[in-house]
Amino acid sequence: MTPNRNGPLYAIIGALVVVIAGGGFYLYRMDKVTALPPPAPIEAAKPAAPIPSPPVATPRPAPPPAAPASPSAAQLSQARSYIADARRFAAAGDFASAEQALQSADTAIPGFAETAAARREIADLRTAHGQITPQVSSLLAQARRAMDRGDFPAADRALDEAERLAPNAREVIEARRDLRAAQRQTGPSGTQDMRVSVLVATARAAISFGDFPSADRALDEAERIDPRDPAVRQARADLNAAVRARPPR
Repeated sequence: MTPNRNGPLYAIIGALVVVIAGGGFYLYRMDKVTALPPPAPIEAAKPAAPIPSPPVATPRPAPPPAAPASPSAAQLSQARSYIADARRFAAAGDFASAEQALQSADTAIPGFAETAAARREIADLRTAHGQITPQVSSLLAQARRAMDRGDFPAADRALDEAERLAPNAREVIEARRDLRAAQRQTGPSGTQDMRVSVLVATARAAISFGDFPSADRALDEAERIDPRDPAVRQARADLNAAVRARPPR
């Protein structure tokens, strides 16, 4: 058998065929590959939005104070009852009880205008009944100090003013009596005081018998002698009270 001299040639041709076929297949595959999209850019982190502060509540103006409620009918009745009691006590001269009744009226209806009016009326009545005020107390103290040092004119002036403010006050009458006694002890005793005492005794006897005209004449004479004598003034007050208490004919 003759050896085939074309064998190496065939081998080279076969190798070329394989290379060409492989290259064609590669190019075919490359045409099918789709290009990958470029990567998306990485965005920088945005700063977090600030947390809004809670709204500040606007303070509301305070509501106006409520108008005081009008007193009820029961409160009015109770307060007026206390006021009536106070007036009755004051008319009888019991001013301490009158003030207690007015305080009860204040508790029933604070600031009640009728209570304030009654208190003013009773204060005027207290003065008329001879209840002393701080001013009268001061005048009496001045008179007492003047008597202690023997200054009877100064004591007399202080008592004059006290008698003008509270003519029927027991303390004023007693101070005037003490001044008269002190004056008698420092000077000669005359007949004037005796005449006044006799006239006062006559007037009181007439009052006890209901003979008011005779009592009035005796006191008129005593007042002409010494109008400031406390015994005369007290007898005059007793006569006036007896006349008012006499039933009408």
